Amino acid sequence: MKNFITIKYIDALYCTTEVLNYRKLTTHIALGKLVQFSDDSLKIIFSEKNGKPESGLLIPMGAIILNDNKSKIMIKFDIKRNVDVGVSWKDIVFFTKGRIPDNCTRMYSEGKFISENDDVVILKNPTTIMLKNKIQNHPKVKATFTVIPKVMIATIQTYDK
Repeated sequence: MKNFITIKYIDALYCTTEVLNYRKLTTHIALGKLVQFSDDSLKIIFSEKNGKPESGLLIPMGAIILNDNKSKIMIKFDIKRNVDVGVSWKDIVFFTKGRIPDNCTRMYSEGKFISENDDVVILKNPTTIMLKNKIQNHPKVKATFTVIPKVMIATIQTYDK
């Protein structure tokens, strides 16, 4: 493979502890070959087999850090603490075995709205499902908190239980 690029990106965080020690999102770094770039996402591959992409990442454009002084997303949802919410968002896809996705994974999380800052929304006792051909719980273990970057959120709504 030629023409390697290095990208920085952020991702959602799932926590399984009783107390959330969140301070800020982790910056992840990926090194690979850029194979697709669109308004919605960036596709980077890590390995090839017989000249075809074997493994890599599909990352929503909002999750990519373009420079160290990234501008803040000034979206304020203004939802009260402990209100039940549903959040639709786009997740990063790690692909293997040459199974290259066309789109980022659509996710849906329900839980208690705990807080927000300029960068994230935090849910307590969330249930998160992956909306693919079939609906799957994600992650495989039960999270006590989910921290979702605002740049990955498509919609957020409150509801009564």
